Amino acid sequence: MGLTGSCGAALDEATRFQIALSAAGLRTDLHFGGTTRRLEEVSTAMAFTYRLSAWSFQASVGAILAGTIEGGGVSDRLEPGFLASASVGYTLLDGEGPRPYLALSATVGVATAGTHAEANPADHGHFSALDLRLAAVIGKRFFGVWMPYLGAAGFGGPVSYRGQNGQDAHHYRLSAGSSFTLPAHLELFVEVGFLGEQNVLGGLGWAF
Repeated sequence: MGLTGSCGAALDEATRFQIALSAAGLRTDLHFGGTTRRLEEVSTAMAFTYRLSAWSFQASVGAILAGTIEGGGVSDRLEPGFLASASVGYTLLDGEGPRPYLALSATVGVATAGTHAEANPADHGHFSALDLRLAAVIGKRFFGVWMPYLGAAGFGGPVSYRGQNGQDAHHYRLSAGSSFTLPAHLELFVEVGFLGEQNVLGGLGWAF
C-alpha cells in the first residue's frame, strides 16, 4: 500500500475498487546541514484504489498519531498531524500461472505535524515533509490467495523542521511483505522495510 504499491494487487475485472485501512511505524534519519536527527513516527491512513486494466490509481489520507525527533541536542515529540499521498501504478505481470507479479509505482506524499520539546512542552515547533517516490515490487502469487513479494523504492524531497531545511539521509528502502486474498473480497497485507528507511505496515482492504 502506498509506498510500494502492494495493496490492491488482488483487484481484478470484477472488483475495480478497494478501500483499505492501515497502520504503520516509520524510522529514518534526517540531515539538516551537518546535523543528523532520528525521526520515528506512528501513523494510520485510509486509501482508495481504482484499477483500470494494468493501471491503478490510489489516493490516501491519514494522521500522524505520535512520534519523536531526536539528535543534535534536540529531543522533540510529534503532535498529532496530517498526511496524504497520491500514486499511480502499472502492473507488468499479474503473477498468475508461472508468471511472477511485477509492478511499478510513482507516489507523491506530504506530511505535517506540530512538535514540542520533551523537556519544555511550551516550546513549540513544526515539522513538514514532501516525498516523491518511485517503487518496484516483484513477487509470486500462490494458490490464488498468497503473494509474498520484495519491494525497492527510491525517493527524495525537502524536509522542514523548526525553520531548518533538510532531507532524508537514505533516499531508498528495501522491503519484504505479503498480501493475502481472503473471502468476501477482503485483502490482508503486511510489509517490513528492513534497509534504508525502515517501516512496519499492516492493514486490511475491501474490494468492490
